[in-house]
Amino acid sequence: MVDDLREMRTMVVMSLPYPPLPVRVESRDPLELSAPGEDRTTTTHTLISRCLNEAAERNDKAANGRREKAQIFAFQKFMHALGAGGFDMDAPALFGLYRQYTREHIETYFEGPKPPIEFAELDSIKIGDGVHRKMCEWMAAQSILFQEKPARDRKYYETKSYGSLLLMARARLGHMADSPPAEAEADADAPSADADAPSADADEA
Repeated sequence: MVDDLREMRTMVVMSLPYPPLPVRVESRDPLELSAPGEDRTTTTHTLISRCLNEAAERNDKAANGRREKAQIFAFQKFMHALGAGGFDMDAPALFGLYRQYTREHIETYFEGPKPPIEFAELDSIKIGDGVHRKMCEWMAAQSILFQEKPARDRKYYETKSYGSLLLMARARLGHMADSPPAEAEADADAPSADADAPSADADEA
């Protein structure tokens, strides 16, 4: 069966300002990311891909508009938090900041009760495991998105620890962290945190 939304999901996920973070998935997971009786670790990008699928199926323009505004505001708060001290954080503290705002981003897809999201620990991620590989793919896509010269491919990142990659991802955002978030309505015409970006396979952890 052809997945007509795959390319769209990939572009959205690869353009996210939040890296793929490790999430524990249990058999009772409301997003149905695991088979019955299966417990495993996936990434937040996989969760967001599932959320995008469900939003596309609902095709609710009003809800989409509310979600976009909420995502923009969450991103503004994230950038303000970086500017207010996040650029001085070490990798574990930065990991906590990314978890906070990634959770906010995911929760924008749920106007009712919010799903439980259990993050795995930073030291659970090993070089070469599934989460680390997804991080390397995202970093390579972001290198193109930020028009780095030269653009770095996935292999450039494969020998670096996940914590090091978090710090590198943060450094790319330095020029964007100058102003506090707007407290009122987010600008519906502003670019969403879910903008298009170069593709990579983002569906599986």
